Amino acid sequence: MINYVKKYPILLICLISCLVLMPFLGSVRLFDWDEINFAEAAREMLITGNYLQVQIDFKPFWEKPPLFIWMQALSMKVFGVSEYAARFPNAICGIITLPLLFSIGSSLKDKHFGLLWLLTFIGSFLPHFYFKSGIIDPWFNLFIFLGIIIPFLPVFKNKQLLAYIIGGISIGCAMLTKGPVALLIYFLVYLIYLVIQSFRSQKAMSIVLYPLLTIAVSVFMASMWFGIEVFQHGTWFLREFIQYQIRLFRTGDAGHSGPIYYHIIILLIGCFPTSIFAFRKTIQFQASSHIELLMKVLFWIVLILFSIVSTKIIHYSSLCYFPLTYLAAEYIYDSLKSANSFSIIKVFLAIGIVFWTILLAAVPILGIYKNSIIHLVKDPFVKANLEAQVQWFGYELLIPLIFLIGGFVSIMMMHRGHKRKGIYTVFLSTIPTLWLFLPIIAPKIEAYTQGSAIEFYQSLQGKDIHVYPYHFKSYAHLYYSQKQPSVNYSMNIDDKSIDEHTLYNGSIDKDVYVVAKIKHEKEMQEHKLFTKLYSKNGFVFYKRIHQIP
Repeated sequence: MINYVKKYPILLICLISCLVLMPFLGSVRLFDWDEINFAEAAREMLITGNYLQVQIDFKPFWEKPPLFIWMQALSMKVFGVSEYAARFPNAICGIITLPLLFSIGSSLKDKHFGLLWLLTFIGSFLPHFYFKSGIIDPWFNLFIFLGIIIPFLPVFKNKQLLAYIIGGISIGCAMLTKGPVALLIYFLVYLIYLVIQSFRSQKAMSIVLYPLLTIAVSVFMASMWFGIEVFQHGTWFLREFIQYQIRLFRTGDAGHSGPIYYHIIILLIGCFPTSIFAFRKTIQFQASSHIELLMKVLFWIVLILFSIVSTKIIHYSSLCYFPLTYLAAEYIYDSLKSANSFSIIKVFLAIGIVFWTILLAAVPILGIYKNSIIHLVKDPFVKANLEAQVQWFGYELLIPLIFLIGGFVSIMMMHRGHKRKGIYTVFLSTIPTLWLFLPIIAPKIEAYTQGSAIEFYQSLQGKDIHVYPYHFKSYAHLYYSQKQPSVNYSMNIDDKSIDEHTLYNGSIDKDVYVVAKIKHEKEMQEHKLFTKLYSKNGFVFYKRIHQIP
């Protein structure tokens, strides 16, 4: 058996990946907005049978292309419309990504490096957690990463034409997943890479031409859907899509803004412990290989691009996870061969371990002792959120304790000269921490932040009504009330929902339910046709009855 495992390590990695990533995906309800947004689009695809056009609230939705939505719709065909089905495609992405990193790393150096790259990825907080989410980015990032790195792999050394064609297919898939920003990133990475390489040889000139082939193939791939959309519905979708991308760049969309150093902080904290090992490599201009140079260029292009973009959302810089984990693995790999004692690294690891332990422990501690501290909270909505009746038992604190013990055992190992075992331990201690976090702590966080609203939406399932959020962006009312298309449903772009004036003052065709945050309660009192049903945990619920003439 041991010999079999040694002979087929990819199979073992796939099996372990399944055990790590697939359980508990449905243990917590989807979070607004992104998770519910994509899941709702997939649900509506199943209802309408319209798989060519993405829609939300049964109207055309221009913000995203359909590839990831197709994955979710297929998953929902298999598992039913559920949280598990919505997150399952990203678990599959993880099960593909981790063996790929091992294989690529092994081909570039050896199996030890491949294992280090795998561990730095799955053993860091955000890269691990995103494989258990229902957002687009894991697949989007994988497609871009493969499109960039494939031509540099040893297996394609004498098959460059094929490599760049496959790269183009991969970039095209990325464009079908999230849009043309994939092509922009690819273009900028290769442009900067080639500028650094200086175009000094005939071979370099051929390398200049090959990326153009990738771009052509990717555009052809993407046009297979974008072209059909334009042919069937005109240029409306394309115009709206481009305007949306420009708006994201220029303004903080729906309040998602932040300082220019936002993503630096996110990567430093969210990619712990990888960020500690990768820091020195990321700021060094020199590169020992083409791959290292490529990874540095990719890292800085993504970081700078999304630092400039006005809309700041955590996962916008998630493509940095690939180069960041590569550079961390390379730093560790080189250090283990030298006399490096990791003295400075151990200090920053200790700081990071304590920080994350406090952060993980803070949630259950706040939950257990909330009655003693709730008076300190000034924001009325947050204060009302914390009034949710969530039961804490105390054993939840074992999760940060596992991480704390694993982290400091790893530091002690490194201090005593067992550097390799210490490195493995610090990354491996993150895996059970996050594996337990999703089913034990995440549902309780969700109960505070949106639980009462979701319960209200679920109570409306099967009813022929209108339901709307009042002055806050949400998709939860569509997904969790399981809204159905109207009898006269059409995909006409001019087909509007009930307008706000009619909703509050005009003639309605069915009962209307409205969910508002408590900060808007006084505003809702001005709408005399609505009756307050009740308030709970920061949300206030209203109903307007349809009067039959």
